[in-house]
Amino acid sequence: MDFLRNRPVVSVVIPMYNNARFIGDTIHSILSQTFTDFELLIYDDFSNDESFDIAASFSDSRIKLYKNPHNLGPEKNWNRAIGDVRGRYVKLVCGDDILFPECLERQVAVFDYPKHSGVSLVSCPRTIIDPEGKPLIKKVDFVSGGRIGSVDVIRKMIRMGTNIIGEPVCGLYPAELIARTSGYSAIVPYTIDLDFWIQLLKHGDLYMIDEPLCAFRISNESWSSRIGDMRYRQFIEFMEQAAADKSHEVTDLDMFIGRINCAVQSMTSLMGFKLFASHE
Repeated sequence: MDFLRNRPVVSVVIPMYNNARFIGDTIHSILSQTFTDFELLIYDDFSNDESFDIAASFSDSRIKLYKNPHNLGPEKNWNRAIGDVRGRYVKLVCGDDILFPECLERQVAVFDYPKHSGVSLVSCPRTIIDPEGKPLIKKVDFVSGGRIGSVDVIRKMIRMGTNIIGEPVCGLYPAELIARTSGYSAIVPYTIDLDFWIQLLKHGDLYMIDEPLCAFRISNESWSSRIGDMRYRQFIEFMEQAAADKSHEVTDLDMFIGRINCAVQSMTSLMGFKLFASHE
């Protein structure tokens, strides 16, 4: 009974590795939320910079900080991060991303609304920022706001050949669904988040808030940037895996259109990142 009485509404988890440059801003953005009933669990994956010390410098009773005895890698550390959550809902935030002040409040409110029963994932558009926090793109938005059935989401994602739901920082999901998934899988590293989103969408619909509530940072230090050159091949592999599940109702036309759009998206993304990197 004490567990239930003291249970926070949200568990925010940060799987951290060598994020000394940005982790202070990330933690500050979480502690500055208008919604305050949360725990913040930080899992340092044996960083060799000052990440752990910076995280330890924050004094807030909601924070619990852990350090792995050796490097586990993103997949195992992400799964460790969601393995001991106590909250009713979970948000995973990478150690260089940012939550805008009303993010948790707005996303929890969606789940609390009775008519939204059966929603398994709440997401939102994201702002793309540079290492200094300057907005590069104010709103990345591929999906209209409101409730969308899982089949429609997956087919549209394949047709567009890109991540239309958002990175981990964008999503909030019920903790009770974790046990009904196989966790985060980095078999296809670039789509570790999309694979997990699809697992959640097997148990309900997506609700998209039509307003940026978080920021995804682009830098040479981010994991997604380090695997950027493999984006096209890995997204095609993800598309093929999703299409193989007959419950997703993916057609040959969906795949044909998706391959074309994926090539365009990958080329545009890679050119943009190389241009950004040359000026960093």
